[in-house]
Amino acid sequence: MKKLLKGLMVAALAMTLCACSSGSETESETDTEVVTITVAVSPDYAPYESLDTDGETIVGFDADMVALFPSYINTDETTYVFEWYSMSFDNIVTQIQAGQADVGISGFTYSEDRKVAWSDPYLGTAQVAVVAADSDIETVEDLKGKTIAAQSGATGEEAAKSIEDANVVSVSNVQEIFTSLTSGQYDAVVVDSGVAQNYANAQGFKILDEVLLDEKNYIIAQEGNDEMIDLMNTCIEQFLASDDYEELCEKWSLSPLEE
Repeated sequence: MKKLLKGLMVAALAMTLCACSSGSETESETDTEVVTITVAVSPDYAPYESLDTDGETIVGFDADMVALFPSYINTDETTYVFEWYSMSFDNIVTQIQAGQADVGISGFTYSEDRKVAWSDPYLGTAQVAVVAADSDIETVEDLKGKTIAAQSGATGEEAAKSIEDANVVSVSNVQEIFTSLTSGQYDAVVVDSGVAQNYANAQGFKILDEVLLDEKNYIIAQEGNDEMIDLMNTCIEQFLASDDYEELCEKWSLSPLEE
């Protein structure tokens, strides 16, 4: 798997995890099988995932969630290890489809255009528009005919294109989108509500009240990889039922699923 992903930046996140697919398998002296699940991620999407101040370790809700997964699925016979591989968001689906990563965990929301397998949802979210604090744009109606940026390959791109006469600019890196919004290159950006709130809190951007698209977050895998999806759903089910779920939603200011 590492050979297949040669050229991608390996995110150095210390975790004790693993799974049953294309990852390498070994046996220890105690005959415990170690199975590695490779995770494709785009670490520019705080609070879901981003790099720490050293630029080496992935932090965020998804990282904290996955760190718990081994405790749900490890057995006396099998130890699961998750390894993170960083890449641009619009490359993750391609890597999953080609079998070069086992799962994609990067704030994914459902789109029928993405030919992948989908887990059960684990968060509630929405696509919203964000503008500069001093912008005279107050409503989605005001966005008509404006220049709007969104992450390429994300459902926010689709939501932005639904705005009448909007000039939609696709950008691969969310951090670059907000830097350009600060400089006035765009009139607005469309992103996940959790991401929007993170940047609004840190840099004073204004989030428009109207929701462009209600969504949920999922883990993705290659089409037909039912074994992997079943394994992820087992993890998600136990995660949602745990005290850790509410604590992490509160920690990262993200919305739990509505019952």
